[in-house]
Amino acid sequence: MTSQPEPPPAADPVATLAAQLASLRGQVRALFARLDDAGITGETNLAAELRDLAEHVTQALDTRPNGPAAPCWTGLSPEDRAARLAELRQWADTVLRREYGGYPLPECWANHPHAIWELSTLAAEWHRTYNRPRPDLSRALEFYDRWLPRTMRRIADITQRCKPECITRQRTPKPVYGTHPVQRQASAPPRS
Repeated sequence: MTSQPEPPPAADPVATLAAQLASLRGQVRALFARLDDAGITGETNLAAELRDLAEHVTQALDTRPNGPAAPCWTGLSPEDRAARLAELRQWADTVLRREYGGYPLPECWANHPHAIWELSTLAAEWHRTYNRPRPDLSRALEFYDRWLPRTMRRIADITQRCKPECITRQRTPKPVYGTHPVQRQASAPPRS
């Protein structure tokens, strides 16, 4: 018969646990030393400290300016409105018409409040994208793909009836037959 080799003697479970416990004690001592070096003592409430830090970061992000303010034309004095409109005209003439000539801008755009809002918002986005040492590519792509064509389409819709003269300058619109109340009554079929 062949004899089978004897299994190695079983490790002493108490000795194994003692070695593991010693290793864990060393790790805990190292952690406490790192916490002491960081100034964190047993009296420090880490959860509360993290909550305070998160609140400070949130407040800082909420108050941080992230570009020019959105234009607002409501409640401006006549002087402020004129000054802002002059700045917007300057941008429209030097940037929009020169660099983006494929988008026609009617001369009468400044007579239309909705067009002013649209164009000033477009100008603010342009400034946010390009008035920086290194213009942002993703913002530029969004400007060309989204903001510029859509804004110019809306301005074209606003001013579409301004040919040959701006509708805001026309004193009384020319009546179309059947639209005047007296004409509607005369052309309406009699009631039964």
